[in-house]
Amino acid sequence: MKLLKNSRHTIEIIDVTEKGFGVGEIDGFVVFIDGALPGDVIDTLIIKIKKKYAYGKIIQIKTPSAFRIKSNCPVSHSCGGCQWQHCEYEAQLKFKKQIVKSALEKIGGLIDPPVFDVIGTNKPARYRNKAVFPIVPAKNTDGFAIGMFAARSHRIVQVSDCAIQHEAHIEILSAVKTHMRRHKITAYDETTHKGIMRHTVVRTSFETGEIMVVLVANGKIPKRAELTAALVELGASTVLVNKNTMKNNTIMSDEFQILHGEGFIREKIGEVEYQLSAPSFFQINPVQTKILYETAIAQAELDGSQIVIDAHAGVGGVALFTAKHAKGAKKIIGVDIVQSAVYDAQKNSALNGIENAEFICGAAEEVIPKLMQSSESKPDVVFLDPPRKGCDSVLLDALIAAEIKKIIYISCDPATLARDIKHLTQNGSYKLTAAQPVDMFPFTGKIEVCCNLGAVK
Repeated sequence: MKLLKNSRHTIEIIDVTEKGFGVGEIDGFVVFIDGALPGDVIDTLIIKIKKKYAYGKIIQIKTPSAFRIKSNCPVSHSCGGCQWQHCEYEAQLKFKKQIVKSALEKIGGLIDPPVFDVIGTNKPARYRNKAVFPIVPAKNTDGFAIGMFAARSHRIVQVSDCAIQHEAHIEILSAVKTHMRRHKITAYDETTHKGIMRHTVVRTSFETGEIMVVLVANGKIPKRAELTAALVELGASTVLVNKNTMKNNTIMSDEFQILHGEGFIREKIGEVEYQLSAPSFFQINPVQTKILYETAIAQAELDGSQIVIDAHAGVGGVALFTAKHAKGAKKIIGVDIVQSAVYDAQKNSALNGIENAEFICGAAEEVIPKLMQSSESKPDVVFLDPPRKGCDSVLLDALIAAEIKKIIYISCDPATLARDIKHLTQNGSYKLTAAQPVDMFPFTGKIEVCCNLGAVK
């Protein structure tokens, strides 16, 4: 049977993807259905057909999955922030384990990979320490909309609350909305490149309670002293404005001005205190971050004699946590391409009285091959924690050539993780001995994984 657009079918869902699609089949042809869960039997409308698969839309759930629950979010069906507000939490953990396992098998080429059960959390709500709220023009009484992007679009879903964000983020968002209404401040238009407000970024420390607000604007914000005072009254410890006149969708430029406070906040993971500036990357779930770092250190099997390189160090996350570990490492070298992150890492090292760590600014694939040429900086262990796109093959080839004893690969993207593990296992003498998923992102399809790759003698 040839599948036709706008045709309707009854489909039983047998699997899920990390993007929140339920997976079913029509005569062997794969159909992805947004919001569907394994066990659902669905009346589906086919809305798009590709060469090897199609997309469907739920018309009616004939038989609901045993995992399906009532969402506590009124916009979860349209907001792109969460995929699984309508799914039992324990079921989410099982789905995520299978997502990791499937990626390592289908993309990584591994047979029965050693994927452990996902480490979940007893605090699956209000876990995000950072929010990015886009601001766009809208045909409403305000003339603008602020909230979250709808799934796979630039359409804004306005929110009055968010079940996964820290409570303070929603209060800050409300204050920005009020100020824009009161002073008739326009939103930036990506087409005409006119308008003022582009984004509001909020970051909260779970340890200290400090709140950072970054107002991203295309020009000067009217009555910004009044807005700053309102934000400080709500608890903001530091407020910055980021002037972004770039004609693209980059969230922030490099141009920051402090309107109130020190320009940074402090967070603590385990025994390590981190100073976080506006542009620096840091994990969004502090509670689970501690578990992730402890997992990475346990896999590294440090005894105090090793040289360690953290290839994507950020503000010093894994590197400084490793240095504070009971056995730690002889020497730790952190590398990151973002200069502000390196500055933060250096400050954090001094803040914690750590003397065996140094940080270098540069691309990992350029800096690390040079470091490995010297016996004083050739590592025994390398931590990889790249962005979603994964590692550059130049870096992987350099690790293989240098015969690094142990690689700990941390990733939030199972697909690129599996691709890079395939490169290391098929082109080098590495074996994956453990893949430990940690649930950093409850109620979404995203999953963080910490993988242990040892050199085979």
